[in-house]
Amino acid sequence: MSTKRLLGYLLLNALVSATVMLSILWLWDRARPALPSPLVGGNTPAAVADGSPPAPPSTTTPSVFASATPTVYVVQAGDTLGTIAQQFDVSVESLMAANGLTDPNVLSVGQTLVIPVTVEGGAPPTVVLPPTLTIEAPLPTATRDPNVPLPRLTIREVVGAGSLADETLVIVNEGGPVDLAGWTVRDEVGHLYTFPSLTLFTDGAIKVHTTSGADTVTDLYWGQSEAVWASGQAVLLSDPAGNLHARFTVP
Repeated sequence: MSTKRLLGYLLLNALVSATVMLSILWLWDRARPALPSPLVGGNTPAAVADGSPPAPPSTTTPSVFASATPTVYVVQAGDTLGTIAQQFDVSVESLMAANGLTDPNVLSVGQTLVIPVTVEGGAPPTVVLPPTLTIEAPLPTATRDPNVPLPRLTIREVVGAGSLADETLVIVNEGGPVDLAGWTVRDEVGHLYTFPSLTLFTDGAIKVHTTSGADTVTDLYWGQSEAVWASGQAVLLSDPAGNLHARFTVP
């Protein structure tokens, strides 16, 4: 065999071998399953059964329902549900539902309305009603002892009527003890004396002098500049509520 023919045979043999090798590699690459592409952070998308490329990860942010506290509005003169709804950018229907209203035309001045709040994501807000006003009951008043008799005040006499230095009104208590604070003595022409806080016990007596002086537990001083009482004049004794307890005519 000549050298030229030998070289041609070797080249042909190498070409055939290279073609076969490339064909085998190409077939093996086609038959090999595709490996998923790595993602940032080491996460890989789920495998798809039909061999199609996996869907890209969702970028949608889940809805977040923020807690919301509704506004409390006090109805003013001239308000309507429509104007209030427009002011707070809510519907009349949601305003009625939040406050349990059935008639959109009935509102009262001073009425409290809860303004509903729309939260992110469209979820209905939880309506928080304003705190209930708690009114404390008044302390019970002291109960009178039924065994103690009621006070019974009378006007015994007027001494020295017409003389400022001597004029004295005498009052006695024929019943149970009484605090004289707020009791009054008056005539029918406008003179009025109000008793200070002083307890008048059963069978006790108190003197009211028309002139000035220092009060004691038995003598009180009106502080007038002239005599008050005169013959035929009425003396009226009343309790703090204005109830008349005694009437006396100066002799």
